Amino acid sequence: MKQWKKDLGYENRKYYDFLLAMILLTGVLSLFLDKSMLLIPTSLLVVIALASKWYDGYSGSSLKLFNYRTSIRLFPGENTSLRFRFRNNSKAPVLNGRLSFKSNSNIKADDSFTRESTKGYQYSLPFSLMSEGEKEVRLPIKAVKRGVTKITDIQYRFPHLIKFTSISMDFLPLYETEIVIYPIQKPVYGMEEVFQIAPGEERASFSPFEDLLTPVGTRDYVSSDPFHRIHWKASAKTGTLQTKVYERQVDISWTIVVNVTQQTRLGNEHISRNLENLLSHASYLCHFATQNNYDFELLINMRRPHDRPFFFQPEGSGNQHLKDSLELLARIQVNQSFMPMEELMHRLHHELYKKKTIIIVGDIPEHTYQYIREWSRKGLKVFQIQLEDGQAILVPFSYRGAYV
Repeated sequence: MKQWKKDLGYENRKYYDFLLAMILLTGVLSLFLDKSMLLIPTSLLVVIALASKWYDGYSGSSLKLFNYRTSIRLFPGENTSLRFRFRNNSKAPVLNGRLSFKSNSNIKADDSFTRESTKGYQYSLPFSLMSEGEKEVRLPIKAVKRGVTKITDIQYRFPHLIKFTSISMDFLPLYETEIVIYPIQKPVYGMEEVFQIAPGEERASFSPFEDLLTPVGTRDYVSSDPFHRIHWKASAKTGTLQTKVYERQVDISWTIVVNVTQQTRLGNEHISRNLENLLSHASYLCHFATQNNYDFELLINMRRPHDRPFFFQPEGSGNQHLKDSLELLARIQVNQSFMPMEELMHRLHHELYKKKTIIIVGDIPEHTYQYIREWSRKGLKVFQIQLEDGQAILVPFSYRGAYV
């Protein structure tokens, strides 16, 4: 695919028309006046015209911008550098040019390279590249706020070495580098008691559940032990009754549900004015679950074209799962369409297959209480985040349902 569209400027044709007219004029005058000296400027003009045409054809004609799919992941306040690697395979150098591009307001560079545009910032950097040369341009940037940034409107402008007019090169493909800025963490208090114990695969020192396929040893028999737990071979070797001991396992898993909408007094839903706080609290929950080695899944009532038509991170654990969850939170945009909370709860209700803890971040509309009552009857614990004196506190669901 062609990378660049070259524009020689609207005065390019006028320039060559002027040169042609001067060549014809000096040539005709030299013939009529029989002045061979007039052929010198004629020849010089011909050389200038040919050199200009040569530079028109070769300058930037084989300029390549390396464009690999890359994601730069940051938290607000962190710094990094945007890198653009170019190669000039042409015989003509491009000198004293300016590389410019745009981004949204989620990132920002030094003021000397930056000016505000309608949807963010425009950047301009000095850039020159010799023939058959390769060079990397770096721009230090700082992550300002949560979101995803794409680099757009990449353009390189440089002066024509003979005509002294400006040549512009517009980059045609989508630039594949993106900057993903995770939400900050805002603490949620009252986390210590939030878990639902169920049979699972995670080892635990104390658990009411045992894996009967994973014996770990024996111990002395006590009168309360079931008869079928006696290990007869071990008892014969030791001369005393021995009881089989199995590995104790639990499943501590969370379902984090984020409601990014709030209702008006008339019952209409719109994006919450506390969106960034909600996502920051959800980020904290994801970090807390990962640090404690809990499995968790994440559901957000924002629509997207997918088998599941909402933002969803399947159940998992570990650092990679945390990174994927934070990236999901980072990709939420205010201008996206949302899914009504009742529809999201309905979908979740039909997919719950085991006991787990459900944590709801955001408002809980009254018409969704029916699902919470059903979950409670099945033994699931439901918690919600409420604000008290400016602090987010995790409390059992109380049918008040508001993230104030």
